[in-house]
Amino acid sequence: MYILFITILICCNGFCSASSSVELIKFLETEDQLIENLNGYVEKLKKKTILLEQSLLGMQAEHEKMNDDYETYLGNPLNSFRLIHRMHTDWKKWHRYSANAHERELVHIRKAHQMRKKLPTALDLEQASRGINDLVFVYDLKPEEIAGGNLAGYSKPETALSAQDCYALGEFSVRERKQDLAVSWFNASLAQFTADEPFYEVNLFSRSSVHKTWAVLLMKNQEHSILYKPPKESHTTQLSQWMNEEMITKPSCRGYLRQASRLFCRYNSSTTPFTRIAPLRMEELSRDPYMVIYHDVIYESEINLLLNTSKFELSLVETATLSEFRASQDSQIKSSETKVAKTLTQRVTDMTGLSMEMSDDFSLINYGLGGHFSLHTDYHGYSNQIRWKKGDRIATVLFYLGDVDSGGDTIFPMINVSVTPKKGSAVFWHNLHNSGDMNKKTLHSGCPVIVGSKYVLTKWINELPQMFSTPCINKPS
Repeated sequence: MYILFITILICCNGFCSASSSVELIKFLETEDQLIENLNGYVEKLKKKTILLEQSLLGMQAEHEKMNDDYETYLGNPLNSFRLIHRMHTDWKKWHRYSANAHERELVHIRKAHQMRKKLPTALDLEQASRGINDLVFVYDLKPEEIAGGNLAGYSKPETALSAQDCYALGEFSVRERKQDLAVSWFNASLAQFTADEPFYEVNLFSRSSVHKTWAVLLMKNQEHSILYKPPKESHTTQLSQWMNEEMITKPSCRGYLRQASRLFCRYNSSTTPFTRIAPLRMEELSRDPYMVIYHDVIYESEINLLLNTSKFELSLVETATLSEFRASQDSQIKSSETKVAKTLTQRVTDMTGLSMEMSDDFSLINYGLGGHFSLHTDYHGYSNQIRWKKGDRIATVLFYLGDVDSGGDTIFPMINVSVTPKKGSAVFWHNLHNSGDMNKKTLHSGCPVIVGSKYVLTKWINELPQMFSTPCINKPS
């Protein structure tokens, strides 16, 4: 009917002749080309649909694993990194790949486009990458082991990084001028490469992507001898930071300086009248500085209330220096705001025998992927003029709100003490000598979390209200 219609149309326009058959054949050839082109488009749509279905199955399987236990899933730093990398990188490419879809599908594409503002940012991906690389350096892990899902003997093959994950970590290491580590990540990327992964085409990723970036790195190394070296002595701050990491933090976190407590355990029944009725189980860790750990001093119900009602804010990201110093999320809890905060304030008084007036608010902190806190002391070290008005932090109480599967110890390298997070326990120590001088032996650090999530609640106690409970004692001559 279509050919008959065309023939009639041509004849009606005065072009009906012997040559009309030739023209019709050309039309047929054009139509054949249109059909072939349309068939090719349909085949591409089928291929796209199959690719989407295959990828969707993988996404759903990953999501089901996450739904089973969010805390366990996200407690593994590889899962956390893969999630952030997936959402920051892959979803934008899925949007581009699907942009030519039929009008019926555009409503979903528009919705995905509107949700882009909710996706992880480049800064989120950078911090996730830094968290993974912190694990490499602090615990002397190998990128190829991490890529296979092995974290310091904690093996989970199903959390293995993809070739693209490893490639992203390699690119981050290049930007951080850690060339040797970048090469290791690129090697891991090639080892993890699977030719039949359906989304490589979507992400425009291939082995050549890795080789090209690697080649640029090698060219740079030939032109400039870029080796990972400690800072020069002229850079005092950098040198101090490097020494802290290489000579103190890393050996302590790996357990080289750890020693068992040689002091004793007892029940504390003397700090307040309440402890005479309900003594607290206490273990002494050190006498200089005075340091003890209380066991079972915060209850499951209190922990749940704290975690379920707190809004965490990332404490990282104003400057690169700050982000390297501390990787955690914080939430401030005023002692007057909630019943549980009031109760815990009184409990800290029972534990320490100190007044809570002028003390800082509780700080609820979560250390997740590679979460850590570099070496520091809690006292401010104010000048006398400021100190007389504000007071310094005489003591610290650190509650552990959960166990950590691996890593996350609180280390005090100058006194060879390492405290492993244990749910319900709390560490209490004095930051100042009785004379009021700063006790430098309180230098401490939070080791990176390898597997799990670390929740702590901190209370810093001000010295000024303790005038009569902790009288000043002259230093021995």
